Amino acid sequence: VKGGADGVFGVATSVSIGKFQSAQGLNVTTALDAPTAAALGLIPSLAELGLPTLQAFPVQGRCGFTDSWHAPRPGGRLHEGVDIIANRGTPLLAVSDGVITRAYDAATSSLSGNGLRLTAADGTYFFYAHLDSIAPGIAAGTPVKAGQVIGFVGSTGNTTTPHLHFEVHPKGGAAVNPFPIVKAVDACKKK
Repeated sequence: VKGGADGVFGVATSVSIGKFQSAQGLNVTTALDAPTAAALGLIPSLAELGLPTLQAFPVQGRCGFTDSWHAPRPGGRLHEGVDIIANRGTPLLAVSDGVITRAYDAATSSLSGNGLRLTAADGTYFFYAHLDSIAPGIAAGTPVKAGQVIGFVGSTGNTTTPHLHFEVHPKGGAAVNPFPIVKAVDACKKK
């Protein structure tokens, strides 16, 4: 290392990580996030852990999210997704090629409100909840492509804050913490 290593995560380190992320086709955060650490061989990748990767980020535009996996919810429930906060009406995108296998209606689904289940070819499904509305032409049985608009952020169901509740169920099984999966393709615009 030219000049030696001082052990400080400074500007030069941040710039170097950004260049590495760009060269690897990763989301350029200039921070040593999980996808970067996996690309450097420091930790297992999502694939090595048996977790799916997203082909598209689910929310288009300004948004934000934190890791709220298993946070307590009313009635003794635990949170099984990640909440991506965004303005009502913000477009929601299919995160994978697949088929819409279920559509939920706010009139009959008091917890999730309007929602969708997108199932990929390997059986992995992605659950979208609290939608303001489902995009025209999207219903159970509709094939979709990654990046296609499938709905819009809302606050239907058991919430008052506009956001997307997003779950990941690998191969149709139990929900897994979606935070690292979503963070790997984080496309929230901050401004």
